[in-house]
Amino acid sequence: MSLSVIILSFNRREALLRTLREIDTWRATINAEVIVVDNASSDGSPDAVREHAPWARLIVQAANTGVAGFNAGAALATGDTFLILDDDSWPDPAALTAALALLNAKPTIAAVALVPTHPKPNAIAWPFVTRATPRFTVMGSGNLVRADAWRKVAGYESGFFLYRNDTDLAMKLLGAGFDVYMDPAWIVWHDSPAALDKSERWLQLATRNWRWLCRRHGGSWRVKVLAATLGVITALRHAGPSLSRLRKVLRGVTDGIDLDAPPLPPAVITTGDSRKSYLRMRWRNQT
Repeated sequence: MSLSVIILSFNRREALLRTLREIDTWRATINAEVIVVDNASSDGSPDAVREHAPWARLIVQAANTGVAGFNAGAALATGDTFLILDDDSWPDPAALTAALALLNAKPTIAAVALVPTHPKPNAIAWPFVTRATPRFTVMGSGNLVRADAWRKVAGYESGFFLYRNDTDLAMKLLGAGFDVYMDPAWIVWHDSPAALDKSERWLQLATRNWRWLCRRHGGSWRVKVLAATLGVITALRHAGPSLSRLRKVLRGVTDGIDLDAPPLPPAVITTGDSRKSYLRMRWRNQT
């Protein structure tokens, strides 16, 4: 299987260069093409890619389009499989090899969600994962996706802009009849302080997008209400006692109610099962 590595970059020059250095250690071994999509960075990231990683294909966006930048990179990718990475993420090489072998051996599996792990501290971002799981409902900062499956479900939902788009993708793939697989031993390093300390933008957009997820994939009204409530509780916990941060959560709630959720692609049929599975997995450990 041929591989296209698609990295989205925005104003994290040093993190991006670290990711590219890591990828450079193994890209030739599997003959992977590397595509960097820069979302109109102002910190010199495009010039740094040209200087330090001339082997990468660089796409410079005229504006910050959020996760739609991933879709722009995927539209130009030639691989049978996409490795979708944040600019501060890189896969463990052994995990990547094992995940690619699985996709090669199991045509029914459309994607593998690599488990985000923070180098400092050496902490798994998903403490709720305990064993290898088929029909997994979460994705994060490093995902392997078959190109045909990505295209069938229209990649990331650009209307989300940022946050929750990865879980939405997992649920879309499941709703289109594909399997998504996760093995706790298969990790992607995610060197992002923001992942541990949620920003005000995260509080607003992730809360809005969570409500959209509930409307897009929620199934029965009871499941939708329960999921929406638990999502707000999680956001409030991240907000803490700060009034400005609490206002961002409230804005996310109202936006999620007042604004229409983006429609799902025709190939995706929702039953609510993926949402219920997600809720059981996430909140049984109060994460």
